[in-house]
Amino acid sequence: MEHLIPVLMVVGMVAFILIKQIGKITTKLDTFSKEDSHNRYAQFSSVIQEHVRAIKNSLDSTKMVEERPYLLREGKEETEALEILSDYIRKLVFFETLMAKQKNAQEIEAELFEILNGLENFLKTYCVDGETLSETLRDRLLEAYETL
Repeated sequence: MEHLIPVLMVVGMVAFILIKQIGKITTKLDTFSKEDSHNRYAQFSSVIQEHVRAIKNSLDSTKMVEERPYLLREGKEETEALEILSDYIRKLVFFETLMAKQKNAQEIEAELFEILNGLENFLKTYCVDGETLSETLRDRLLEAYETL
């Protein structure tokens, strides 16, 4: 009985230390996984921005571009289309800032989905053969996301 009390005290102290250490490790893992997901969203945002800039350059009649895969539909205002694309770029730049790290993954995914959905609708509304262009863009972005 005399040996039981010190043994129980040692067991209790070891258990307490283990619980504290496990808590520290899981907190670090949560931080690392959150950082990784934010970095992934920032990289994906950058990829989307590249595509939006390519669309914008293709539609902008003041820029010299070798190929113009994106052509504005007749009756659509070029300045309006370019402004919409600029808005998408501004929204996407946000995901590369420190402010974006304050949002959780669900919020970021919802906002990215909203932008991608808007971009798809933009292509269908403003571009010649928009349906095909939006499908091609969707496939390219999916491939890019999977490689991140």
